[in-house]
Amino acid sequence: MSKLRDLLKIIVLNSAAVLCTVTGPTVQAAYPDRPIRVIVAFPAGGNVDLTTRAVLARMSHELGQPLVVVNMPGAAGSIGAGSVLRTRADGYTLLSTTVLPLVVNPVIIPDIKIRQNDFLTIGLLASVPCLLEVKADNKYGIRNFADFLAHARAHPDDLSVGHGGNGTMNQIVELEIQRDFGIQINPIPYKGSALVLSDLLGGQIDAMIDQLTTSQPQIQQGTLVALAITSAKRVPSLPNVPTFAELGKPDFEMASYSALMAPKGTPTNVLEKLNSALNKAIADPTVQKQLASVGASVAPGNLKEASDIVAREQKKLDPLLTSGMLTPGS
Repeated sequence: MSKLRDLLKIIVLNSAAVLCTVTGPTVQAAYPDRPIRVIVAFPAGGNVDLTTRAVLARMSHELGQPLVVVNMPGAAGSIGAGSVLRTRADGYTLLSTTVLPLVVNPVIIPDIKIRQNDFLTIGLLASVPCLLEVKADNKYGIRNFADFLAHARAHPDDLSVGHGGNGTMNQIVELEIQRDFGIQINPIPYKGSALVLSDLLGGQIDAMIDQLTTSQPQIQQGTLVALAITSAKRVPSLPNVPTFAELGKPDFEMASYSALMAPKGTPTNVLEKLNSALNKAIADPTVQKQLASVGASVAPGNLKEASDIVAREQKKLDPLLTSGMLTPGS
């Protein structure tokens, strides 16, 4: 009897093990089963932060879990990106950033080891043009782009122009202005556009390059004057602001693309679920209206289409990289 009881015990234990093996994957909770952290690699109140929060609120509804924003600015987005890379690639820690710093930073900051291919693009959150702008009551009496050019040509390196940090689209626009219009200005890098805007309004700097999102309210109120915009056409919210194409540079078209990304190795099914939720969010009329109110537009697409746009934007940097204008320390 003793041997029979032992045999029955072995059969029961083996059966339980087989049952667990067979049923294990089907009883695992579907993604996501807990809140998702989204590291915004730029300061609160800036372009990426504003567009991210507008989209994530709707994504949370689609996914049935909170998407919690954590602002982690610094080193033109590299601090936030590095933080995400140190987490598990399981879809529970994502990165919201503009796409260019991941390409530019390794060039201008030699110690940065983060690369674009360390991440997978889930989708684009928004596209926002940039502006060259001055304080309305600036000390040089600059009221339009012709005034700006005239002063810059008469006084090389005199105009202090702030931007949101080396490696950002803002810096790229500033370099393109210098190259395309043959002027020299005094660029001042900051740790985010919100800080630049504060100093411009306070008179500490003469001009700034900023995304439409953060500066539009001040322009509409009349405290700032926008001299030119990098969009292909004038934007409806600022119909009196000329494009750089109208000012003589037809190929001068740039936008700051913010994207939601995940570390390389994140499962494809997780990426596809996030991409689906993102596209549903930016298709929501309420979200579109909220983004449009701050000058942003949306670009829905599947995983491949989003990645293709990122690759296309990166190619725009080639002339600056090959010309040597983007160099370590620049």
